[in-house]
Amino acid sequence: MSNMTPFEIRLELLKMAKDMLTDSYFSEKIRLSEDWHVKVDSAKLNGQSIPEHPSYPPYPTEHDIISKAQILNGFVSNLPSETKHTSHTSAKK
Repeated sequence: MSNMTPFEIRLELLKMAKDMLTDSYFSEKIRLSEDWHVKVDSAKLNGQSIPEHPSYPPYPTEHDIISKAQILNGFVSNLPSETKHTSHTSAKK
């Protein structure tokens, strides 16, 4: 990311945030679907009724992506945040 303008850095952070959130969304969607298929197969084998398909998580919104990008920007910029827990003891080796 060297020699990038602030605009290019923000754009890259938005892309990263979108990728992270959509990857998480699709992973969860696949997990829910696979779990449901296992339950359906089990229900068929045991002569039970087929369970209802679970609802999927909401797809990441523009607001979600911007919020995630701001968190990434804070990390890159070393801005303090509520979730930042770093230990400086390992740096003294």
